[in-house]
Amino acid sequence: LKLPSRPLSPFEPCLRCAMSLETYWVRLRDGDENIRRDRDLILEAVRDEGVTLQFACQELRADREVVTAAVEEDPEAIEFADEALLADKDLLSFVVGKKGTMLEFAAESLRGDRDVVLQAVRSDGLALRLASEALRGDREVVLAAVAQDGDALAMADESVRADREIVLQAVRTNGAVLELASEELRNDREVVEAALRFDGLSLRFAGQGLREHREVVLVAVRQHGAALEFASQALRADRELVREAINRTPKAIAYALGGLQDDDELLEFVRDVRCRIQKEGR
Repeated sequence: LKLPSRPLSPFEPCLRCAMSLETYWVRLRDGDENIRRDRDLILEAVRDEGVTLQFACQELRADREVVTAAVEEDPEAIEFADEALLADKDLLSFVVGKKGTMLEFAAESLRGDRDVVLQAVRSDGLALRLASEALRGDREVVLAAVAQDGDALAMADESVRADREIVLQAVRTNGAVLELASEELRNDREVVEAALRFDGLSLRFAGQGLREHREVVLVAVRQHGAALEFASQALRADRELVREAINRTPKAIAYALGGLQDDDELLEFVRDVRCRIQKEGR
């Protein structure tokens, strides 16, 4: 009579998996050339942990099936692929689509390939820094990059920083990149207000005329009261505007002018707002 096997501990599958990974890693790291040439073993290893590809022999690091299995598990494994495969457009398109910054390991020809770079920046806008100089000035590529991460505007060619659609898209995901926009766009109310809705403190990068514009400053202080610091002197003495800033950020009273810092009614309002914030847990 065959006795039933004992029930598995809920932790046992994880333990077996950990032991398997350790075994692959150690066996390949410490193994001789014969082990590193064992295609079946390497395939099993990279399917469990892609970066074990680094221990494979050069021939297997040039084996497309092996490398594909490795990057499917972990796109960072592409670093260990043979140089010939780093020029494989289909393979690199897959890799950068999973992790855009792996464009770093692509052949130079692919870093200048529009399709590949588009895949990369859609995955991670900051991968734009790894693209060819020509593509860092390509309107469609830059637009895709800033849509994913506004900070990518800093990596774009200066020529596109005057492109209204690109800058507008960038400031919607990071208002502070308004600093990188052309002077004309830093004086464009729609662009500036889009930046302020994301980050009121980006008012400091707006043109002087907009920092004197009451409605524009109102957008800023409603997002972050301390933006009052960057408003014109006249607006920093505007009681209602200062009140709006305090309502968002009580310490904004420090930037008020015209005697408003010592105004009893506003000081009482500061105390009320601080109490409200404490109760709300903000």
